[in-house]
Amino acid sequence: MLNLAGSSYDFGNVLFAVLQECEHVRRGLLPNEAEKKLMDVARRKLAEIKESYAECGGTEGYWQNLEREVLEATLPQYIPRAIEQTRLERSNYDLWRQGEPLARALYGLLGIVIGGLIIAAPFIPIVEDVFAFILALLGFLYPEVKKAFFDHRHSSYLNELIVQAEKYQKNTRIHYQAQAGLEEELRPVGVAPHETEASLRDRKGIKE
Repeated sequence: MLNLAGSSYDFGNVLFAVLQECEHVRRGLLPNEAEKKLMDVARRKLAEIKESYAECGGTEGYWQNLEREVLEATLPQYIPRAIEQTRLERSNYDLWRQGEPLARALYGLLGIVIGGLIIAAPFIPIVEDVFAFILALLGFLYPEVKKAFFDHRHSSYLNELIVQAEKYQKNTRIHYQAQAGLEEELRPVGVAPHETEASLRDRKGIKE
């Protein structure tokens, strides 16, 4: 898989652009339409990127591999998590009473009660009364803590998908490619199969 169009079209960079577009629209999608519409968004974004990729002299074989990685490998993993994240956001992260002030007060009160019980327990080595107030503060801020946790988890998962795509591309580069297949891939751009990827970029004036 030779990427002659520059690092902007590496798997990770293209996938980042596609996922960013999907994230922009997913919050407005209903669960029963999310899968189809997210796939449509991904295909439109890929088509848009492909126009620029072709102008930079990229090969069709590389693009087909990239497109399969995005649509067949990554999107089926992303879509269920995206639907669940949207559900959490719409339900205010499954917080009791949507995390309204009364719920916050009860969370805080629960924190004081639990903190007091822990301090009073003879087998737990905590003697500072301030511990109960710390738990009360955490209880009061519990809605924000839960929201931050799930948002961070979702962002981390998106980054993980991008890293997986980058690793796949790097691993594929180390495998040998049959001479006939290499010639077939390079024939449309009129280059010799013995040329390295770096020399091809230099010849085209492409910069990283």
